[in-house]
Amino acid sequence: MTTTFKCPHCGEQIEISEALTHQIEEQVLESLKVQHQKELLEVSKKAEDEAFEKLRKDFDLQIGRLEKEKEEEVIRNNKLLKELEQMNDQMRMLRRRDEERELDMKRKLAEDEEKIRKEASKQEREAVSLEIAELKKKNDDMQRALEEAKAKGTQKSQQLQGEVLELDLEEKLKNAFVYDEITPIGKGVQGADILQNVRNQNGKLAGVILWETKRAKWTKSWIPKLKEDGRKNDATMIVLVCENPPAEIDNFKVIEGVIVTSITYCLSIASVLRRNLMLIAQAKSASVNKDEKLEMLYEYIQSDAFRHRFEAFADGVKAMEEDLLTERRSMERIWKKRETELKRMQLNTSRMFGELQGVMDNKLPDIKTLELDSGE
Repeated sequence: MTTTFKCPHCGEQIEISEALTHQIEEQVLESLKVQHQKELLEVSKKAEDEAFEKLRKDFDLQIGRLEKEKEEEVIRNNKLLKELEQMNDQMRMLRRRDEERELDMKRKLAEDEEKIRKEASKQEREAVSLEIAELKKKNDDMQRALEEAKAKGTQKSQQLQGEVLELDLEEKLKNAFVYDEITPIGKGVQGADILQNVRNQNGKLAGVILWETKRAKWTKSWIPKLKEDGRKNDATMIVLVCENPPAEIDNFKVIEGVIVTSITYCLSIASVLRRNLMLIAQAKSASVNKDEKLEMLYEYIQSDAFRHRFEAFADGVKAMEEDLLTERRSMERIWKKRETELKRMQLNTSRMFGELQGVMDNKLPDIKTLELDSGE
């Protein structure tokens, strides 16, 4: 017997066997539907997990790349800052060296200028002292012979000029060599102008220097007469002091055994001759039997080598003066060139630092050298 029941859904009569079959089918379908949804959820979750993992990996890669770029940017910025600091250090070092070199040059120039100023002052004092001695002599002559002085007026005689030069040289020798006996040869006495008996501190005679002064125009006939005067006075050395020496004589020259020099170098010549006479005298007193060496020394004093030593001294002074002027012009040119280069380096450094600040949004550290007084 078949049992039927009414379907609650459709209202139709359904046999029990069919209802059970239908119910079973619905349960199976429901089970399959739940399982399908479960699998669908698992697949969806798995897909979401995979997508999330992929997104996370991509994000990590992007973060790593950005961090690496940031590190490279930091390294590059540090390198630029280091190079900038090195450039600033080099600029400071160059500026310091230039300042030190400039100070050295200024000190050297000041020393050389002081030497030149002293030399010029010395020559000026000699010229002034000569003029003062000339005026003094002229005044004395005017007092002794007033009528003759009025007749001659202000005209200088050659004899008066010679006497003034002789008196000036005599005064210089007495002041410079206090141990020597300086004896003027009086008017009317045939011979030179001054005899200098060179003595040491003990008063022992070392030699005799015969001095002749001339203010007239140079003539070679003075030499033979002066040599004869030297023989008459037993002079060891003969010196002719000329106000107008020959053109070929810059400082001094030995002409036929007579030393010819100018007023400027007379004391220097006297110092050297006196020293050599003292050395010769010491050599004689130390060993009487060494005449050969004394003769060699005497020959050396009269030789061209001895003259060359004195010429080298005067040439050296002149060369130093020329070198000083040349070096001053060169250093002014070099200083101007370096000043231009420093300005160019400072301008390029400021521009480069400004460009770096623009690129890095003002994140570079401040450099006080490139700031205004207001701190900007």
